[in-house]
Amino acid sequence: MLATLPKSKIQTQVPSIKKSFFYNILFLLSNILFPLVTFAYVSRILGPQGYGKAQFIFVFAQYFVIIAAIGIPVYGVREIAKVRNNTSLLSKLFSELLFINILTTILLLAVYLVIIFTVHWFQHDLSLYLLGALLVFAGFSTLDWFYNGVEQFRFLSIRSITVKALALIALFILVKSKDDLVYYLLILIFSIIGNNIWNLLKIRKLITFRFKQLNLIQHLPILLTLFGTLVSISIYTFLDTVLLGFLADETSVGFYSAALKINKIAIPLVFALGTVLIPKITQSIANNDTHQLQKLIDKSFSYIVILGIPISIGLFVFASEFIFALSGTEFANATLTMQITAPLAIIIGLGHLFGFQLLIPAGLEKRYLTATIAGMLISVSLNLLLISSLKDKGTAIATVVGEVVVTIIAFYYVSKKIQLVFNWALALKSIAASLIFFPIAYLLRMYEVNSIISLMIAICCSAFFYFAIQIFIFKEIKIPKY
Repeated sequence: MLATLPKSKIQTQVPSIKKSFFYNILFLLSNILFPLVTFAYVSRILGPQGYGKAQFIFVFAQYFVIIAAIGIPVYGVREIAKVRNNTSLLSKLFSELLFINILTTILLLAVYLVIIFTVHWFQHDLSLYLLGALLVFAGFSTLDWFYNGVEQFRFLSIRSITVKALALIALFILVKSKDDLVYYLLILIFSIIGNNIWNLLKIRKLITFRFKQLNLIQHLPILLTLFGTLVSISIYTFLDTVLLGFLADETSVGFYSAALKINKIAIPLVFALGTVLIPKITQSIANNDTHQLQKLIDKSFSYIVILGIPISIGLFVFASEFIFALSGTEFANATLTMQITAPLAIIIGLGHLFGFQLLIPAGLEKRYLTATIAGMLISVSLNLLLISSLKDKGTAIATVVGEVVVTIIAFYYVSKKIQLVFNWALALKSIAASLIFFPIAYLLRMYEVNSIISLMIAICCSAFFYFAIQIFIFKEIKIPKY
């Protein structure tokens, strides 16, 4: 017999879509502002080589965390959403998934340690890679999938803001010169592990851990399919940096990481609403409520297009302003790399809609696996072909093409398997409204203005005119209110 919470406790804590969206935006803003501020500060202190080395080590360790998760972050959200109102089933499901993740974490930690101790390439910075092992060790406690499933977005936002604020204070105190790379790496690790420790402390109030009568085998078929999907995704989202580090140099990694970090900073905002809607989309599909499903997807698609298209075009047009303002003149060579990867905001936003918001909740994991494998093969092939001659630019091209392939194939399966209508005219109008960015950039560059001030003016003017055009010229387009 489980000593469980009252059956309604989690249910009564579930907020409306509007509140969930608000808290998720706070959560995502903390994940945007922290990398933005740390990047602007650290890139100037450590330079392209030092920053590139720290990013390579961090990404390398995170790759093992992703593999150890074997699809639980995606599968967990869907399954938790189904049983969140039954504390007994919730506790059993959570215990099973956590136990699986602990076993895989132990295995992957062993693999990680064997690699860094036996491969000569890692020996020069062995102590730094041992710090990365802390991330692998704590990987099982990344429990955001549970809190997303029960829609505890308020907790996620408060936790993330608090931990990142502490990390930011530590950054300004400890990282003062190029010799402080180890402190920067420790702060990056703390920003992850701090969240994980808080996750474990909170989870005890919501569920009761079970260690008996667990059925781990039942989850493995779907988890292995999702594992293949996430490994494919991680190969072209994490392995790009690893390949660049092996086949080029740390400076190229620094340029690529700088460009990609700026471009990807806003991407979580593009599918912020979709993340909130996944539990409700899952319930609509389970209940075969096509009318409610179409309403939810209309909201998500409109939000992605209205926000994602101007972000992509704005990042392309004002790439030099972003690079100089956030990373300094040492990263000038990253400007073209940033322009190449600028479309990722809208591409990944739509890919998230078709894949994580539709195919996976609908139980079509194998279709999404096909899409991600195709994207992975294209991305890795292009990386191997282009890195030697184009370095970070080649990796940028490979990344964009890989994401395009995934999104197109995922959309194909959605159109075949799920009967939904998408308002593509809205995308054309968003592109038209974004063209105002080009004359704004031209006028700004006529005057020699401080890069930070120039960037702030560019963002404010572009946002103002874009939404003015959307509201007053394309009157049928409304900014969604949730």
